[in-house]
Amino acid sequence: MHAYVYQFLKFFRNIFSRQSTWLVFCMVILGFIGSGEMMGVTSFCRFWSIEESGYHSFLNFFRSSAWSLEALICYWSSFVLSQKETVFVYGRAVILGDHTNVSKEGRRMPCVVSLHQHSETQSKPSYFRGHCWGAIGLMIGSMVPPYSLPLALGIHQGLVHIGKKSPDEADRETLGSRIVQMALDFAVKHDLPSILILDAFFPWGRCFHTGQFPMITEA
Repeated sequence: MHAYVYQFLKFFRNIFSRQSTWLVFCMVILGFIGSGEMMGVTSFCRFWSIEESGYHSFLNFFRSSAWSLEALICYWSSFVLSQKETVFVYGRAVILGDHTNVSKEGRRMPCVVSLHQHSETQSKPSYFRGHCWGAIGLMIGSMVPPYSLPLALGIHQGLVHIGKKSPDEADRETLGSRIVQMALDFAVKHDLPSILILDAFFPWGRCFHTGQFPMITEA
């Protein structure tokens, strides 16, 4: 197991321009694996038993220009495909996509917006403040039973708060089209014929408009 984890981390070495940055990346990944709590950078510090200086080192890592999130996601998807665990249906990989809302208490946290709760659970509020995440995953293992391995995750609402301007109304992305675009980017980048499975929220005009997704016929 230790050898496998080491080979996995070594696979990402070329993304980072500095050795020290890659080592911090390894600490972050191992922190995610080994930490028994989910409190952000604080959890990593507790897991590694480091003091305040280590906390700031972790913060500097996430803001560093020594690595690119886009390159990291690309390497991750390449690693997933290299494991030869992808489930194929009629010669096509199966991609799953959906949104998830996460409540946040921070008043000045970027991309926090008012969200509507669609759950039928009466104990949950109808509206709350939080992040709206869009995610896609690849079906792996076998059909009995299959597993969904995350490929990419991104915030899909409130992007204007972080400096991303809203385009013209005709070209504006929607919650549905962003998920579809994530799946298309993965399929086209890896030249992988795919089937995208979504729930009843997604089948509407913008998601099927081939003019918005010019590469759809190639995926």
